[in-house]
Amino acid sequence: MQKSSLYPFPNGWYAISFSSELKTAEIKSFQFMGKEVVLFRTASGKPVLMDAYCPHLGAHLGKGGSIEGETIRCPFHGFKFNAEGTCTETGYNTKPSPKCKATTYPIAEKNGVIIAFHHHEDLLPEWDVPEVEMEGWTDLATHRFEIFSHPQETSENSVDIGHFTIVHGYRNVGVVNDLVTEGPYLTSTYTMDRSAGFLGRGDKLTAIFTVHVHGLGYSFVEVEVPKFGLKTRQYVLSTPVDGNKIQLRLATSINKNLTPSKINPLLAIFPKTPLAYLIRNATMNGYKHDVSQDFKIWQNKTYIHPPALSKGDGPVAQYRVWAKQFYPDGVEVVS
Repeated sequence: MQKSSLYPFPNGWYAISFSSELKTAEIKSFQFMGKEVVLFRTASGKPVLMDAYCPHLGAHLGKGGSIEGETIRCPFHGFKFNAEGTCTETGYNTKPSPKCKATTYPIAEKNGVIIAFHHHEDLLPEWDVPEVEMEGWTDLATHRFEIFSHPQETSENSVDIGHFTIVHGYRNVGVVNDLVTEGPYLTSTYTMDRSAGFLGRGDKLTAIFTVHVHGLGYSFVEVEVPKFGLKTRQYVLSTPVDGNKIQLRLATSINKNLTPSKINPLLAIFPKTPLAYLIRNATMNGYKHDVSQDFKIWQNKTYIHPPALSKGDGPVAQYRVWAKQFYPDGVEVVS
C-alpha cells in the first residue's frame, strides 16, 4: 500500500455521521483526525463532538459513559461535562477544577449530515457549508466505506475529466460551465452520456452534473436527466480517520416532483413519492458501484507533485492551486 505524501489532516468541514445514525442519548466512539473522540446527542437533541478521554483521570467517555440531560457523565468518577466541555459537577458534590475541561470541536448539522470543523491550529471556522432546500426531496439513502486514501484525492475526481471515460465508461463528456473557485468553494458543470441502467429505456441517457465542493471533505453533485425529468443529489463526504485511512460517506436524494409517465408510460398512474424512493434506492446502488470503481486506484496510487498533465485531463492544476489553502502555511506535501 503506497502511503500518500499529502499532509493527512487538511483544514475544513468533515462529515462524522449522518443525522439518522445518531439517536438521542447515544454515544459513538471513533477516530477523527488521528484522535479518539466521542459523538453524542444530549437530551435536547444537540450533537456534540468531544475528545474521548476524560480530562480528570483519563477514562474513555464512550466506554461506559452516559448522557444525563445536556451532559456526558464519565464512568470512572461521575464527572459531568456539558456541550462546551465544561465540567459542571464531580461525582462527590465538590467544586470542579477550572482546569478540568474537555476538548470539543465546532459542529453543525445540515442537510441530513453532522459535520465537524478541523483546523491544525484549533482555529474557529471562518466559513460554513450552506444549507440546501430539503422540501420536496426524499431523505437520504446512505452508505459508508473505509478505505486507504485522502480527501484531496477523492475530491480531485470531480475535476479529473479524463477518468470519467477511462474508469467509468461515460461517453461524450463535455464542459458546460468552466471551473470557478471562490474561497473554499469550487464548482463546475459537465454533461455526459451513460447507460440508462435500471431505467432501461434506450441504450444511453444524457445527464448534466453540477459539482459543488466545499473544502476537501464536503461535496455534492446536482444531477439532472432531462429525458426523464429526474433531479438527484449525490453527496460524497471524505473524512480522515488516521494518517492513512478515510471514512467515505455517500448519500443520494431524489426530487419527488416527478412525472412518472415521462420515465415510462406504464408508470402514468404510479404515485410520485413511492416512485421517487424506488428510484432513489436504485440510484444509490448505481452510485456505490461507480464510486467503488475508483477504489483500486485510490488505494494504490501515490501523489505526484507536480503532475505531468496533458490536454484532456481537465482543470486538475487549477484544483490543486485551490486546495493549497486547506494546509498549514499552504504546504500540501510532506516528505
